Amino acid sequence: MPGLLQNGIFLLILKLYCVLILLGPILLRSKFRLKAKLNPQMVPLESLPPDVQSFMTSRTAPITKLGFEPVGHIALSMVNNAGSFMALFSNSRTLEWADVSVVKSAKQFKGYIEFITRCSDDSQVDTNTSSTAPVLSPTPSYHVFRFPQIQDASVLYQAHRKLVQQNIRGSRPELPPKGQELAELKRRLERYGVRQQRQGYMVLDATGEYYRLTWKGAVLGAWRSIWPVSVLRNMWMQGQSQTRLRALGVGQYRSA
Repeated sequence: MPGLLQNGIFLLILKLYCVLILLGPILLRSKFRLKAKLNPQMVPLESLPPDVQSFMTSRTAPITKLGFEPVGHIALSMVNNAGSFMALFSNSRTLEWADVSVVKSAKQFKGYIEFITRCSDDSQVDTNTSSTAPVLSPTPSYHVFRFPQIQDASVLYQAHRKLVQQNIRGSRPELPPKGQELAELKRRLERYGVRQQRQGYMVLDATGEYYRLTWKGAVLGAWRSIWPVSVLRNMWMQGQSQTRLRALGVGQYRSA
């Protein structure tokens, strides 16, 4: 260790990392804006970016085979410099949602599929294939399970049904009336900022248009996103999901 501390390159890297730890929360807090009021729009599939179209169409058939019917394709903006897109499905028999979601910006493309069961008591189970560990506060009644190693929609849905049985007991799933799906989606997405404000991670700005990070939210959000913390957290999340799949007794799945 003394030898490392005498190494000029190592000291430079250490200093830069310390600066990143200090400046990260400041930069994140200054730039982050989450829209308080969203305006999701139904759009034709053909109007979406080609890479988004390709990601969605390759995942539509496996979801419809599970009894979910297409509702439509949705475009919306939640944060600055990134577009959000969604292929939305509903199952009138089980009263559940499914979607293929994509977040796209100039620097990143992240997509996943998910199944959602929301109940009359406002509890919810969300089972998805997102590979990104959350950086802000979870909500006790909002159970989110991430299985990035699952590539098969039927296997993900099998896991989702078992997780619903474990976490929602006696509550009745709900779907909005036909034609009201967009309004319900808007309401569901807008709850995120409200929940984070209750936990002290965000605050509504003076205009009422955007949620900004509090210092608490900025520090946690930045530090949890910095290497190697982000890598370790994602490894921990995948290890936990692997253990959960074995406990659920879910069938074979194909690794990503």
